[in-house]
Amino acid sequence: MIFGLELTLFLYLLLASVYWVIKDRAPHLALGLLVLANLALLYVANPLLFVYLTGQVLWVWTLFQCLRCLKPRSIKAWPWLVFLGLIPFNLQVWMGPRLGAETWIGAWGQAGWDNIFWTLGATFFVVKSFVILKESLKEQHFDALPALAALTFIPAFSAGPIHGGALWRPAQQAGSLTREDTAQIFLKIGWGAAALLVLAPWLKAQAKALAPMPWGAVADMYLSFAALYFDFSGYSLLAIACAAMFGVRLPENFNRPYLATNIQAFWQRWHMSLNAFIGTYLFKPMVRATGSPRLGIFLAFVAAGLWHKASLGYLAWGIGHGVALSLFMKPPRVWVMLCERLPAVVVRLLSWAMTMTWVAALSYGATRFPF
Repeated sequence: MIFGLELTLFLYLLLASVYWVIKDRAPHLALGLLVLANLALLYVANPLLFVYLTGQVLWVWTLFQCLRCLKPRSIKAWPWLVFLGLIPFNLQVWMGPRLGAETWIGAWGQAGWDNIFWTLGATFFVVKSFVILKESLKEQHFDALPALAALTFIPAFSAGPIHGGALWRPAQQAGSLTREDTAQIFLKIGWGAAALLVLAPWLKAQAKALAPMPWGAVADMYLSFAALYFDFSGYSLLAIACAAMFGVRLPENFNRPYLATNIQAFWQRWHMSLNAFIGTYLFKPMVRATGSPRLGIFLAFVAAGLWHKASLGYLAWGIGHGVALSLFMKPPRVWVMLCERLPAVVVRLLSWAMTMTWVAALSYGATRFPF
């Protein structure tokens, strides 16, 4: 998290206390104060980040006003202009690090450029902006405060979960927090902190220690992927818990992905908010455009790979997942025949091992590829 776990939790517990005092009498005022607090904290973290976020929000609002007035025939395609906001950061990847902000502005802000999850944070922000624009066009109304709350909420900024602004509307929020809600919040904080601060670092240390040994690259691959899971799922749990302090239910992001016995089940359990985005906004339109579900899922994941980062490593990640999912839709005859001859338990174990190895290898390659 931008401010570290302890400070972030302290700040948002304090904000939640003020929020609930005001909410009963003036829910929109409470939400407005939360948005102002989010913006102030983002400015303290990095003024450049603040400038980018406010500019992107204005860009989304401008697109909404133009599309609502013009009503172009292909209105479904126009919201993709939101992703123009990623161009400055992809330029840094395509044309070299000399285009980085520190070259232009210097060390501006306390958090610094490299410590703010810039590329990843910006991409999640842009995807949420896209969802908010689609929601607004569907309803023909831009609900500014919930949109800003969704986009600026610091615990969910850098890595999701992906969601729109509707969840932050006062009517959609819980009217109060029960004992069960409070218990769930603290349980998620406890498990999220343990996963993020204890398990993930320990696994990374083990991976680093084993890497130089014979077969160390294999151990590094599996352990690094396990570390990624605890890191990412822990972060998501903390974001969900922090939002729940304000009566907001963010979508769950992980559901025991290590129990998945095939690539489709894996994506139904891993980063579920991204999977929902890919299914709704990438897969379905591409199936309509190509007439082929297999080609549609392949193209959707290639796009998702480049969304993560414009690099050959993430292009390979997208191709690898796209190929695996398209093959799952229509498995090779050799695999079908093998499954018919082997016991069901053996097939499940073999399929599980292949799935975990494939996703770990793709993740390992995406982050280790030199460019």
